[in-house]
Amino acid sequence: MKPPHHFDFEEAESRMAHPGTARRLFNAMFQHPAILTLGCTLILVGTAAALVEPWLFGFAIDQAIVPKNSARLVQLAMVFLALIIIRVAATIGDAYLFEALGQAVTQDLRVAVFSRLQRLPLAFYDKNPAGRLLTRVTNDITALADIFSAGFATMVSNALLVAGVLIMLVVLSPQLGLITVSVFPLMAAATVHFSRQLARSYREARSRLSAFNAYLAENLMGMRVVHLFSRQKVHLQRLSRLNQRYADAQMSTIRTYAFLQPTITTAAGVSMALLLWFGGNDALAGRIQLGVLISFFAYTLALFRPLREIADKWNIFLSGLAAAERIFSVLDWPTEEDSTEAQATPYPDLKGHIIFDNVWFAYDDERWVLRNLSFEIPAGTRLGIVGHTGSGKTTLISLLMRFYEPQKGRILLDGKDLREYDRRRLRASLGLVQQDVFLFSGSVAENISLFSGKSDTASTTVLEKLGLSDGKLLSERGGNLSMGERQLVAFARAHESRPRIWILDEPTSSIDSESELRLERVLNAEAIGKTVIMIAHRLATTRACGQIIVLNKGQLVEAGGHAGLMSRNGLYARLFRYQQSLG
Repeated sequence: MKPPHHFDFEEAESRMAHPGTARRLFNAMFQHPAILTLGCTLILVGTAAALVEPWLFGFAIDQAIVPKNSARLVQLAMVFLALIIIRVAATIGDAYLFEALGQAVTQDLRVAVFSRLQRLPLAFYDKNPAGRLLTRVTNDITALADIFSAGFATMVSNALLVAGVLIMLVVLSPQLGLITVSVFPLMAAATVHFSRQLARSYREARSRLSAFNAYLAENLMGMRVVHLFSRQKVHLQRLSRLNQRYADAQMSTIRTYAFLQPTITTAAGVSMALLLWFGGNDALAGRIQLGVLISFFAYTLALFRPLREIADKWNIFLSGLAAAERIFSVLDWPTEEDSTEAQATPYPDLKGHIIFDNVWFAYDDERWVLRNLSFEIPAGTRLGIVGHTGSGKTTLISLLMRFYEPQKGRILLDGKDLREYDRRRLRASLGLVQQDVFLFSGSVAENISLFSGKSDTASTTVLEKLGLSDGKLLSERGGNLSMGERQLVAFARAHESRPRIWILDEPTSSIDSESELRLERVLNAEAIGKTVIMIAHRLATTRACGQIIVLNKGQLVEAGGHAGLMSRNGLYARLFRYQQSLG
């Protein structure tokens, strides 16, 4: 199987069906047996009452109206009224229960899908935009809820009603019963044909809706850039094309569905005409009682009414089933093997001795980002990593954090292959400060603890030393902080787990000189005896590192201390002198 970052499941699923989806949907319903059992019981009661009503019509004609027995007629009228009350009460009850069941199932699935998304490898998100995934958790699950609120109870009760009516028709008169249902094979063939087309159309529509939402989410997040370069018209045109593709897919489902309902109506008309012809002749010849013929007409009308409702709800059912396919596909995607701890604990005895041994890595096929990379970081030392943009510096850190796995070679930590460490505990043991910091809405303190609810005095003290208050409330993505302030919060966040290894990816790229000095003082105090890996474009930042490695196009081209690298007059020396000349 290809690595996860090769897979775009949105594109694949628009063309494929998942036969086990209905079974898995039923399994999700069975997680709430009390509601399901009571709802099905009420469906059976309501269906039984509905099946007796047409028979009661014919019985009243033959046993009360024709013999002119008024007392018997009153009794039968009261029985009929009781049946109506029972059926209405059962219908109200099952509608409420299945709506509640739908809400319970969709709540379960929302939590399950989000939990799965949290445990997917980060490479998964390289090929699947947030807008597409948001569609799974919102639109698709909402469409699935429609199966229960508007479809499932109706489908089940009508299916039972159709089966019961067919049995009653055969019991009353086998010959007329067979004549009445003679149109069924043609109707069934047409229904199967249109259903297959509808299922394909719904999958395509949902795929195009995901693409639309993905583009919309991306543009909302990038609206500042759109305004900066006045590209509103261009982006509106692109969104209009995606919107039109979604509308075309929706129209395809509408055109297909438009033929399904008339097919059933035509079949009902043919069936009633046959019954009127053959049944009327039988009644005229005295071969069948008038009341039985009336019951036959009532049952035939009762037969095609639920079929029409099934056709109406079948449209919703197929839409929900297409949504369920997409939801369960997320639940099937392989996750990282994590520890089962609710809050992963750091490894307490890490020393921080790191070895990269002939490491090769590519995000896509064999377009290598890192090539045959080998170097060693002794425990408790400070390493600087420099190089041009795109040389593989951040990728190297991603491998160390086990966001990705190398295709060739290995990474050793304290003499043990990195793949033998639990991912969550490993990451909890590393203090990563990224250049691009993501902050959540909430207070600074909550962003440091990541909403764990724990108050860490040491981290608060660190934040104060960096010149920030932990009580400040942040807007979405920390928009009311500067880039430099966000990096300071990221440093305090990394400090929370008391890491044995510090990894700093351009930690001072957006902060002023005064804040940089404060950060350096705090880092020096916190990193005593610990391994520190520092990526920097500003070479003055790495000047004090005991060891510096220089990357170029994914390969290590130079290594050594600042003075030694300067004396070689190689790539590092050229980069350093160039930055010095810029002041």
